[in-house]
Amino acid sequence: MMPHAIEQALPADAAAIEELLTSAGLPTAGVREHLAHFLVARAAGAIIGVIGLEPYGEEGLLRSLAVRPDYRSQGMGNNLYARLLDEARAKGIRRLVLLTTTAERWFAGLGFVRIDAENIRGGMRSSAEFTGACPSTAVCMELKL
Repeated sequence: MMPHAIEQALPADAAAIEELLTSAGLPTAGVREHLAHFLVARAAGAIIGVIGLEPYGEEGLLRSLAVRPDYRSQGMGNNLYARLLDEARAKGIRRLVLLTTTAERWFAGLGFVRIDAENIRGGMRSSAEFTGACPSTAVCMELKL
């Protein structure tokens, strides 16, 4: 595995992040608005992974976890997630919520449990993810921190 660094996303990273998300079949709506809460993994100057957080008070929407295909199955997703978890806790977030169409099993392995998306309220409910960026078939999950 090539050495990598996980760091705060920069405004100049927006297009590369959106390209990675698009190639992974993930929505890009809302990325630029919440870029200050995104982390990227870099190797040889290129973005090889991304994860995002949209903070809503003591709740956070985990979104946009993607790893370039040539870096998958090497722990990169776990590394990005662990760093995001640290960032969320530092921000006082006590509950993470996510929507997924493909990674329910992976997130369940991290302790997330399935919940009814209809129970999401407040600012998170009006996020791009909950207002159409994710399909209605997406599974909603939560993790209490």
